[in-house]
Amino acid sequence: MKKFTTLVAIDFSKSSYVVLEKALDFTNKRDGELHVVHVVESSFFSKKEDIDAVHERRYTELSKNYSEIKKENFHCVSGKIKVEVANSAKLLDADLIIMGNSGETHFLNEFIMGSHTKEIIKNAQTPILVMKDEHELEYKNILVLTDLSDDSAAAIKKVANFFPNSKITLLNLFYLPSDDKFGLFGFEEDDLEKYQARIKDESQKNIDAFLKSLSMPNELDISASAIVSSLNPKKFKEEASDISYDMLSIHATQNVSFFAFDILEQSDVDVFVVK
Repeated sequence: MKKFTTLVAIDFSKSSYVVLEKALDFTNKRDGELHVVHVVESSFFSKKEDIDAVHERRYTELSKNYSEIKKENFHCVSGKIKVEVANSAKLLDADLIIMGNSGETHFLNEFIMGSHTKEIIKNAQTPILVMKDEHELEYKNILVLTDLSDDSAAAIKKVANFFPNSKITLLNLFYLPSDDKFGLFGFEEDDLEKYQARIKDESQKNIDAFLKSLSMPNELDISASAIVSSLNPKKFKEEASDISYDMLSIHATQNVSFFAFDILEQSDVDVFVVK
C-alpha cells in the first residue's frame, strides 16, 4: 500500500524551516513519507551553479538538524520554481504539497503570495496546503467554499479524506440585488424583501440538497450553510464572521476560481487548495 507522501518546498530561510518542522510532524502522524525540494532558479540572468554540488552542500546543511530526512528524499533541482515544484510532486506521486506564507527571501514571500503561487496551483494536480501561521497542522474546524459543482463535490471528498476528524462546514455564497437596482424596475420595498427571502431560502435548500447528494460517512461531522456575499474577497472574513474555522479550503476550478487566489492572499488562517 502506498504511503501518504508529502512534498515541502524550502529555500533554507528561517521561515521555511518552520514549514518543514510542521510538515514533518503532520506527515509522521499519518505514518507517511516526507520529501523536500529545493529549487535553484535558472534564468538568463542567474548565476550558473553545479546542481550536484548545490545538492551536496544543501543536504549537509539540512541533515545537521533533520537527520531523519533521508538523502534520497531531498531533491535539488534547477529551473523555474512555479514549474519544478509541480513537476516534483507529479514525479513523486505526492498526496500533498505544503508551502509557507512568509519569509526573509522572495521564495516564501513574493512567490507564495504572487504570480508563482498561481502558476503552481494551475500546474500542480496535487492539493496544496499554504501555511499562514506557525501553529500545528491540525484543524478542528474547516470551512469549505463550494459552488455546488461536481468539481466542488470531488474537492470536498478530498478534504474529508485528508481531515476525517475535523468538523467541516460547507459554505455557498450568493448575491442579493440591492435596493437601488431593484427599484429601477418599479418594485416596492415589500416586493424586494419577499424576493430576497425567497433567494435565501432557495440557496439554503440547494446547499442542503448538495450535501445530501455527497453521501458522506455518517461519522463525519459536516454541515452546510448559504450566506449573502458581496463576492468581494476583502469582505469575506467579515461576511463569514459567524462561522468558526481554523482552516479555509478552496478548489481552483470553475466558479470559485475567479476569486480563489484573492481569498488565499486575504486569509489569516491556513488555506487548503484542492484541484
